Amino acid sequence: MKPLLLAAGLSLFPLAAVANTPQTTDVVEAFIGAYNQHSVEQMLQHVVDDVRWMHITGTKIEVETAGKAQFGAAMADYFETLGEANATILSMIHSSHFVSTVERVTWLNEGELLSQCSIGNFRIEGGKIAEFWYLPAHACDDVELTPPVDDITPPEVGKLIETRQ
Repeated sequence: MKPLLLAAGLSLFPLAAVANTPQTTDVVEAFIGAYNQHSVEQMLQHVVDDVRWMHITGTKIEVETAGKAQFGAAMADYFETLGEANATILSMIHSSHFVSTVERVTWLNEGELLSQCSIGNFRIEGGKIAEFWYLPAHACDDVELTPPVDDITPPEVGKLIETRQ
């Protein structure tokens, strides 16, 4: 009877270990959230020490950064040059330890709101991003963009406006 209990207990161990590991999609969402806050430190919390960031172009896979320090330095430079960048996950699917996204990145350039989309693929290992690949950026399917909230004039407080339907 004891071997049966031991076997039953051991069979539950992997489930307990998995229950403490964040879902793969949660990891990617937290990573993109840190990107939107322009927090390199928070982004680094979601990647392994030897993370690789790669771009796929035609028949080549180019390694953009290899390692946490190199990735952090690249992102710090990126946010210095493109301080208004914001990413929105338009679509996300996952299979096992892989997550694929369609992302729209928007930014301001001389007061004009610009955007591009890209498909990202992430490999999650131990609750952190181990590798991620981006396909070439392209025009998003829908081109109409909403201006940033900062550009919208707030309503005047205390002014009564009559509306009729």
